[in-house]
Amino acid sequence: MSDAVRDAPEDLSPGPEPGPRFELGPGLERLRREARAFAARELRPRAASMEWAPDPARRVAWDLVEEASRRGWRTLGLPREDGGGGATVLGLCVLIEELAWGDMGFAVILDQTLKVQRILARLAGGETRRRFLDRFLADPRCVLAICFTEPETGSDYMIPWPDFRFQTRAEPRPDGSWVLNGFKRFISNGADAGFYLVFACTDPARPAPEGTSAFLLEPGLPGFEVVQVHEKIGQRTINNAALRFENVVLEPWRLVGEAHRGFAGTREILKESAIEAGATTLGTARAAYEMAVEHARSRVQGGRPLIEHANVACRLAEMHAQLEAARSLIWRAAWAVEHDPLYDHRLGSAAKLVAADTAVRVCLSAMEIHGGLAIMSQEAGVEKCLRDCLSFLHSDGAQDSHRLRLADLIRARADDDNRGER
Repeated sequence: MSDAVRDAPEDLSPGPEPGPRFELGPGLERLRREARAFAARELRPRAASMEWAPDPARRVAWDLVEEASRRGWRTLGLPREDGGGGATVLGLCVLIEELAWGDMGFAVILDQTLKVQRILARLAGGETRRRFLDRFLADPRCVLAICFTEPETGSDYMIPWPDFRFQTRAEPRPDGSWVLNGFKRFISNGADAGFYLVFACTDPARPAPEGTSAFLLEPGLPGFEVVQVHEKIGQRTINNAALRFENVVLEPWRLVGEAHRGFAGTREILKESAIEAGATTLGTARAAYEMAVEHARSRVQGGRPLIEHANVACRLAEMHAQLEAARSLIWRAAWAVEHDPLYDHRLGSAAKLVAADTAVRVCLSAMEIHGGLAIMSQEAGVEKCLRDCLSFLHSDGAQDSHRLRLADLIRARADDDNRGER
């Protein structure tokens, strides 16, 4: 072989397999436009007043949940054969970002619902699946909740130590039913869900991945009650609640998937959850950025619009660059989680970590550009954007929990690489 042939560069032209792209196909572009128009027309004008309603039940825009159902967004995560939209993770991220641009709380109502339905679509079978689908598809106000967090465990389920177990317990009975006792808190859609996916220890002798089961509950079961609706600084148009379970009898069909394996199975599915969380906070931060651009164009200081002052222009440029970088990471992770057989599990936590930190920085810059107006409650929308984005420093896993999870994955990858070199 000649030196010229041997030293020729490897052919890096695209092969037949589709790879990640930096533009959306026609279907996703249409979804993006429709969701953006809906957010501008319906969500943004109402959210600022609804979030401060004294009665938590009046903070949820149920008519808009129904509208989302008519558009197919509430069921977008279900396979088409189950009556859903069969959306990809990227499609869900596109929808959620646009809805969060209008109101983060409403976006989280749907995102939690999409998350739980995807878990049930993959794990639930037989009577469990049939009962869930029959009601969920028929009720346009049926939203969903996932119940992990407990007072004693906090973020342990995010970065489980070897002996981690949920404090909520479900004990089997001879007839195949279970008795559930325990307490959950901070649960999104916790006061309003039509179904709750509850995780409980069912084998105390084993750690969570080998001793936790998932159960499907409905409101009104004897012994199951909502004991508190949490008051939050942000995401106020979704109700987070504390839930108590006292000797709740669960029929055999309420067990989702295999006994004792509910946590392990769900953790694999939820590798996409952090990516969607990143898209949520990105949408609200983009809203703050756009408000800042508009204010900078119209507000005159020193004889010229703010946008013509170098310090403001540079601040806007940095905000734009940060948002674009965060979106690129989110879209890359969203594509890879479904298409890359060697999916790098660091991507999900990285996407949420970067997006949530970026969102707060962007909102703070937007506040600075608005000046004193920004701190006047309900007079400038950036104040709400900041409060909402601050809440996502702890929603879907605290930022330091994701950092610790990333560190564990980095160490594991380094160990694997080291073993491979031996």
